[in-house]
Amino acid sequence: MTTSFDYEKRQFIRLPIAVPVRYKFLSREMRGQDMETIHEGVTQNIGAGGLLLRAKLPDPTWLSKLLTRKMYVGVNVLLPNSDKPIKALSRTMWSSAVEDESQHVVLGLEYQEITSRDRDLITQYIIRAQMPT
Repeated sequence: MTTSFDYEKRQFIRLPIAVPVRYKFLSREMRGQDMETIHEGVTQNIGAGGLLLRAKLPDPTWLSKLLTRKMYVGVNVLLPNSDKPIKALSRTMWSSAVEDESQHVVLGLEYQEITSRDRDLITQYIIRAQMPT
Protein backbone atom coordinates (compact mmCIF):
# COMPACT_ATOMS: atom_id res chain seq x y z
CA MET A 1 0.00 0.00 0.00
CA THR A 2 1.28 3.44 -0.89
CA THR A 3 0.72 6.38 1.42
CA SER A 4 1.03 10.07 0.70
CA PHE A 5 4.30 10.01 2.60
CA ASP A 6 5.85 7.78 -0.06
CA TYR A 7 5.34 10.27 -2.87
CA GLU A 8 7.41 13.21 -1.73
CA LYS A 9 10.58 13.10 0.34
CA ARG A 10 11.49 16.78 0.04
CA GLN A 11 11.64 18.89 3.17
CA PHE A 12 10.96 22.13 1.29
CA ILE A 13 8.41 23.10 -1.33
CA ARG A 14 9.61 24.03 -4.79
CA LEU A 15 8.49 26.96 -6.90
CA PRO A 16 8.22 26.28 -10.65
CA ILE A 17 10.20 29.18 -12.09
CA ALA A 18 12.91 29.73 -14.68
CA VAL A 19 15.84 31.46 -12.97
CA PRO A 20 19.29 31.92 -14.53
CA VAL A 21 22.04 29.79 -13.01
CA ARG A 22 25.78 29.80 -13.48
CA TYR A 23 27.25 26.45 -12.57
CA LYS A 24 30.51 24.56 -12.53
CA PHE A 25 31.25 20.86 -12.23
CA LEU A 26 33.57 20.03 -9.32
CA SER A 27 35.61 16.91 -8.65
CA ARG A 28 38.76 16.05 -6.73
CA GLU A 29 39.50 13.22 -9.16
CA MET A 30 39.18 15.05 -12.47
CA ARG A 31 41.20 17.85 -14.06
CA GLY A 32 41.10 19.65 -17.38
CA GLN A 33 39.64 22.63 -19.18
CA ASP A 34 36.07 21.29 -18.99
CA MET A 35 36.37 21.30 -15.20
CA GLU A 36 37.31 25.00 -15.26
CA THR A 37 34.43 26.09 -17.49
CA ILE A 38 31.55 28.04 -15.97
CA HIS A 39 28.28 27.15 -17.69
CA GLU A 40 24.95 28.94 -17.86
CA GLY A 41 21.63 27.21 -17.43
CA VAL A 42 18.16 27.76 -16.11
CA THR A 43 16.10 26.29 -13.29
CA GLN A 44 12.81 24.55 -13.88
CA ASN A 45 12.00 24.86 -10.19
CA ILE A 46 13.73 26.01 -7.01
CA GLY A 47 13.34 25.43 -3.30
CA ALA A 48 15.25 25.94 -0.07
CA GLY A 49 16.54 22.36 -0.32
CA GLY A 50 17.54 22.22 -3.97
CA LEU A 51 16.62 22.94 -7.55
CA LEU A 52 15.90 21.37 -10.90
CA LEU A 53 18.49 22.52 -13.43
CA ARG A 54 18.52 22.18 -17.20
CA ALA A 55 22.24 21.94 -17.80
CA LYS A 56 24.73 21.27 -20.56
CA LEU A 57 26.86 18.23 -19.81
CA PRO A 58 30.31 18.51 -21.48
CA ASP A 59 30.77 14.74 -21.46
CA PRO A 60 27.94 12.17 -21.18
CA THR A 61 30.18 9.92 -19.04
CA TRP A 62 30.05 12.59 -16.32
CA LEU A 63 26.47 11.60 -15.55
CA SER A 64 27.55 8.45 -13.72
CA LYS A 65 30.10 10.48 -11.74
CA LEU A 66 27.40 12.98 -10.76
CA LEU A 67 25.03 10.25 -9.64
CA THR A 68 27.70 8.42 -7.61
CA ARG A 69 28.88 11.62 -5.90
CA LYS A 70 32.30 11.61 -7.51
CA MET A 71 31.37 14.97 -8.99
CA TYR A 72 29.37 17.87 -7.54
CA VAL A 73 27.80 20.99 -9.02
CA GLY A 74 28.59 24.45 -7.69
CA VAL A 75 25.69 26.79 -8.47
CA ASN A 76 25.19 30.55 -8.44
CA VAL A 77 21.48 31.38 -8.69
CA LEU A 78 20.35 34.93 -9.34
CA LEU A 79 16.84 35.33 -7.97
CA PRO A 80 14.74 38.10 -9.51
CA ASN A 81 15.18 41.44 -7.69
CA SER A 82 18.33 40.18 -5.94
CA ASP A 83 21.70 41.94 -5.90
CA LYS A 84 23.92 38.96 -5.13
CA PRO A 85 23.68 35.36 -6.32
CA ILE A 86 22.74 32.49 -4.03
CA LYS A 87 25.76 30.18 -3.86
CA ALA A 88 25.58 26.48 -3.06
CA LEU A 89 27.47 23.24 -3.48
CA SER A 90 25.02 20.62 -4.74
CA ARG A 91 24.86 16.91 -5.35
CA THR A 92 22.83 15.26 -8.08
CA MET A 93 19.93 13.21 -6.73
CA TRP A 94 18.57 12.18 -10.15
CA SER A 95 18.81 13.10 -13.80
CA SER A 96 17.11 12.70 -17.13
CA ALA A 97 18.76 11.11 -20.14
CA VAL A 98 21.25 13.20 -22.07
CA GLU A 99 19.73 14.72 -25.21
CA ASP A 100 21.85 13.54 -28.13
CA GLU A 101 22.90 16.63 -30.04
CA SER A 102 22.58 19.37 -27.42
CA GLN A 103 24.24 17.43 -24.57
CA HIS A 104 21.59 18.90 -22.23
CA VAL A 105 20.30 17.03 -19.23
CA VAL A 106 17.91 17.84 -16.39
CA LEU A 107 19.57 17.49 -12.98
CA GLY A 108 17.68 17.24 -9.71
CA LEU A 109 20.10 18.93 -7.30
CA GLU A 110 20.13 18.94 -3.51
CA TYR A 111 22.16 21.59 -1.69
CA GLN A 112 25.00 20.11 0.34
CA GLU A 113 26.54 23.39 1.43
CA ILE A 114 24.55 26.62 1.55
CA THR A 115 24.55 29.41 4.09
CA SER A 116 21.48 29.78 6.27
CA ARG A 117 21.20 33.34 4.94
CA ASP A 118 20.99 32.10 1.34
CA ARG A 119 18.51 29.34 2.27
CA ASP A 120 16.38 31.99 4.02
CA LEU A 121 16.50 34.24 0.93
CA ILE A 122 15.17 31.39 -1.21
CA THR A 123 12.42 30.64 1.31
CA GLN A 124 11.41 34.31 1.49
CA TYR A 125 11.35 34.55 -2.30
CA ILE A 126 9.11 31.46 -2.59
CA ILE A 127 6.71 32.80 0.05
CA ARG A 128 6.47 36.21 -1.65
CA ALA A 129 5.95 34.60 -5.07
CA GLN A 130 2.96 32.64 -3.78
CA MET A 131 1.23 35.59 -2.14
CA PRO A 132 -1.66 37.15 -4.05
CA THR A 133 -0.88 40.50 -5.63
